Amino acid sequence: MAHLFRQILDFLALGYGAQGVAAASGVLTVILIFSVIIVGTIMSGIEKIQIVILSKLFSERTALFICNYITIAGTIIHECAHALFATLSGAKVTEISFLDTKGNSLGHISYVGRGPIFMRGIQDSLCACAPVFVGLICEFIIINQIFHGTYPIWGQIILWYLAISVIDHMSMSPIDIKHYFQGIWAVVPIVFAAVFCYGYFIVT
Repeated sequence: MAHLFRQILDFLALGYGAQGVAAASGVLTVILIFSVIIVGTIMSGIEKIQIVILSKLFSERTALFICNYITIAGTIIHECAHALFATLSGAKVTEISFLDTKGNSLGHISYVGRGPIFMRGIQDSLCACAPVFVGLICEFIIINQIFHGTYPIWGQIILWYLAISVIDHMSMSPIDIKHYFQGIWAVVPIVFAAVFCYGYFIVT
């Protein structure tokens, strides 16, 4: 991240003072904010492509069964990520389900925002993007274990199953994206302040 920050700083050519750091911090903040949406959208696209391919090979019902029920581990991680970030940010989780029987989605959570409007904005945004962050962390750990761990064949099979399951459910639904932008106004100042402090530290 330090290298990226310096590249942005050099590209803007506003110097290494507070003004240049602030401008570079603004650009990097925008990149970080939209990177979450890009990753979530890509993962959602991969899931849809997988359903289309499986639907042509078998049937839509079979495709949804495979992508939802067979990879239920990914659903559990996805919904737990929502619940974790909601709870950590101060919201109250009122319902969590890993086995919905209606619609194309297997799980869901419901939560109630608590605190001032600023905190509720943070809760909406963090809860919405939680599966992306938790999914990336889980995927990093799993892939690292696959290629650097020493597991018997059944252990490798479980790890690959988990890797595929996490990827299949590391997405942001349209509702998630809507909630993400509903609360992003509260998150942006925090991200900008953190990036500015980090940038000012590495260039001075």
